[in-house]
Amino acid sequence: MRRKRFNCWLLSNGREQFHGLGSMYCRGAAAVILTYDVNSLQSLTELEERFLALTDSASADCIFAIVGNKVDLSDDCTLPPDENRPEKPGASCGSKVQKQVHAEDAIALYKKILKYKMLDEKDVPAAEKMCFETSAKTGYKVDYLFETVFDMVVPIIVRQKAEGPPQTVDITDYKPAKRTKSGCCA
Repeated sequence: MRRKRFNCWLLSNGREQFHGLGSMYCRGAAAVILTYDVNSLQSLTELEERFLALTDSASADCIFAIVGNKVDLSDDCTLPPDENRPEKPGASCGSKVQKQVHAEDAIALYKKILKYKMLDEKDVPAAEKMCFETSAKTGYKVDYLFETVFDMVVPIIVRQKAEGPPQTVDITDYKPAKRTKSGCCA
């Protein structure tokens, strides 16, 4: 069995000085996982404002997943038993806050990305399949998220490898045009 390397970059809503680096990490990406806090409508708004344009540098057949995190903190926290989540002491819902972002909000963002990328909804995974709610703290549905995305990305990567390298232009034989003396700036 051959091993494959999987790179995962975290581009958070962190410090302003790093905002411009996002497109570099998304360039050619086979999958982009956009994450927001389910307890903060502002986090979804900022995600849309800051990261929608980053999708431009991803590959044409990139998979997009919208992930609401911190479900363990919300007032409607009912984390069912999950075989992928080990039960941890103190992993209950704890102090609860009002959930501000719901599944339909994430689905709306997913559809906005498809429209922005000019993708037809028939040609991509359904929004309901690509919007997740997780808890990084308890591990709730984190494995499921990555397994789902990975299962969708691997066939795309295999197909791309079979098609060969992308069309490129060889500039090693480039010869600059000869300068002529004309005008003030020549």
